[in-house]
Amino acid sequence: MVKILAKGERAASPGAQLPDAKAGRVARGLKIFLEKTSSSSVRQGRRQRWLVSPDQILAPAVSFATARLRGTVPRAAQKFLTESAWDDLDRDLLTRLAFALTPTLHLQQKAAKAVTRSLRPIAQSGERRLALHNDITLLETIIEFPDLLETAARLISAWIDAQRELFTRLLRDRSDLCSVFLRARQPFRVTHIRARLSDPHDGGKTATMIEFVKRRRIIYKPRLSGGEELWFEALRWLNRNGLRVSFRVPKMLSRRSYFWMEFLQTKGCESPTAVRLFYFRWGVQAALAQILGATDLHRDNWLAVGAQPILVDAELIGDAEPTLFRGTSNSKHRQSLPALLQTGLLPFTSRDHAGFYRGIAPLDATIRKAPSPTCWPRYGPVAQEPSRYVDDLVSGFAVVAEVFGFPRTAQRFFREVVLQTAGQDQRVLLRATAQYARLLRESFDARNMISAGDRWRHLVRECCSSAANRRVGLAEACSLLRCDIPKFTRRRNARPVSWKIFSAAIAELKSSSRFLRSRVVLGAGRRRS
Repeated sequence: MVKILAKGERAASPGAQLPDAKAGRVARGLKIFLEKTSSSSVRQGRRQRWLVSPDQILAPAVSFATARLRGTVPRAAQKFLTESAWDDLDRDLLTRLAFALTPTLHLQQKAAKAVTRSLRPIAQSGERRLALHNDITLLETIIEFPDLLETAARLISAWIDAQRELFTRLLRDRSDLCSVFLRARQPFRVTHIRARLSDPHDGGKTATMIEFVKRRRIIYKPRLSGGEELWFEALRWLNRNGLRVSFRVPKMLSRRSYFWMEFLQTKGCESPTAVRLFYFRWGVQAALAQILGATDLHRDNWLAVGAQPILVDAELIGDAEPTLFRGTSNSKHRQSLPALLQTGLLPFTSRDHAGFYRGIAPLDATIRKAPSPTCWPRYGPVAQEPSRYVDDLVSGFAVVAEVFGFPRTAQRFFREVVLQTAGQDQRVLLRATAQYARLLRESFDARNMISAGDRWRHLVRECCSSAANRRVGLAEACSLLRCDIPKFTRRRNARPVSWKIFSAAIAELKSSSRFLRSRVVLGAGRRRS
């Protein structure tokens, strides 16, 4: 039996908000800090500010969190972090806090403006003028909306832990990072840190770009590297076994629960022939995605680097779809869709009965061209859309169908690539990420911040009403309470793809070739500019 797990989750009681001792200490410390800074502002004389931005209101919380982080970072790590890197971290936390707290701050500002307008005639007609202001403070807001303090504290607590973990790993892997990604004599100094390159999971952790002196950059991914290892080993196998084009494989440095990856920069094609080679390679990889059971290969997971389409996020490789998946009664189970459509490379239609998925798939002709998608190749200043190169896509796809049409070749690939991949816990999708993002965004509404525990009760109600079962719904609510996108895994003892599903996907390759052609040109004539 497949056991579905939420990473780090335990069964939760829906009646009360989950205790978080660390976040509780942060909440108490933040409130004391805000009270002190507020008292200081009053002593200095409060200036009237008719327009106060959320960034200004949240600045004290960012200062509190950064000071707390600086006080706990190892001294050795402090030495390689520049002030510009700390500035980046400040902006990152400010963005996270603004996303969660701005709805309530806006409501508080509207209320303050309304009070100011109502008192202005009284002040002007009185013997002495009243000092009116419609600015608000974070302290005033958390007093009015107690759950806002809990939400901010959870965000700050998780953010501090995530940054400390990143610094510790940078320090531990310093020597290997220098030998694999950086020049030997280059100073190990971090000049910029750009977080939020992925959804937050497991306590606010996201893929992060680390920039060193002389603009040398690497990508940090705080998760297992099994999907990338399988995908790029499959490309190496194709390189070794006589496919008439080669594939670029990024450098990687894998650890037990995280990995570092080469930073890749988008680059245009040098000729029309290079564009055709790009789409031929993409056709090959589309076929590979089908036989490896890949999912969620949306446009943001691909990067066009010259004549090379490169998959930069291969977490969802393998037949990991649980049997308890699906929300609405009129939706098909994902595994009832054509194998190629399951990959996320192609758009859905209403006849698929599988939900909305337009403008998201990388091979969708209806993607808006402004701004140009980074997954499409460029020749000169113009993005080259896939519908113009459908013959090259299909040719690449057909080559893989021909190669794996020989049973011995398919068996050798399965033995040399799939079976050599170490068994790891494998991520599964129980909802679309966009649905989780909507649930998270709605939980930040001011009406869910009025009393302590309101946001938790809202999340439990919303998640449990639409989840596959109550246990899953509670686990989803726990993750969303921490401002994470829920991440579920199942334990995998052996292989990422079973031989049964692998061989069935190969048998479907020939019909998928025709399906690929029809979907790539879908909507090309009525594309929106």
